[in-house]
Amino acid sequence: MRGEWWLWAEQLRVLVFPRRCPFCGRVLGFLTRCPDCEPELKQLKLMIPRLPDSEHCMEHLSGAAAVYRYDGCVREAILRMKNGGQGYCARELGVWMAAEIFGCTFRQQRGIIRLEQSPVLRRFDLVVPVPASGRERGYNLPDLLARQLAWALDTPLDCGALQKTRRTEKQEGKTASQRMENVKNAYRATNPAAVEGRRVLLVDDVITTGATLSNCAKALRTAGALDVFAVTLAETQFAR
Repeated sequence: MRGEWWLWAEQLRVLVFPRRCPFCGRVLGFLTRCPDCEPELKQLKLMIPRLPDSEHCMEHLSGAAAVYRYDGCVREAILRMKNGGQGYCARELGVWMAAEIFGCTFRQQRGIIRLEQSPVLRRFDLVVPVPASGRERGYNLPDLLARQLAWALDTPLDCGALQKTRRTEKQEGKTASQRMENVKNAYRATNPAAVEGRRVLLVDDVITTGATLSNCAKALRTAGALDVFAVTLAETQFAR
């Protein structure tokens, strides 16, 4: 168990680096949500996190879920983190993903707002982020989100479980079939023994067609993963 030293360290961290809203940068203090951004976030929030198979490529995935539509302040926040390096946002967003998708709840402990795990319907053996493309100028967002989800769900994390085997082109502007071809066989499991027989939670920042997540899931399944379920912060409505 974490002792008194951990609480003191956390209190010092919050004092020096106060919690901020990942969407507008407002200091949150003891607030769990930003009152300035909440109205827009309610508009962008998906009514049902579970994504329909008919709207995305779910091959090799047992399912997928997302919290928001990729628009407005959500889109701006993701781009700032990926291109501008505002890594503090990922800590808050990972917490919100755990709350919205898996039903975790907040609690306050000595002035520190923490996440308290609640029972989830799905249980996972391993949390794995989608490998970075290598083009981001800021932070590796899937990696940071996966770290927070792994902590919140009390599940082991393996940030090196997947690796890109070749360079891929940007997905923007491509059709669904072109996107699938672009990332076909572009990923592999680095250590099959680490994922064999495991139920894997695959984490990315945005899902559009599902091509990247599907191919990552294929690599994990090929390595022996029992099940792969994907979660993302946001969903893009792709015009087919």
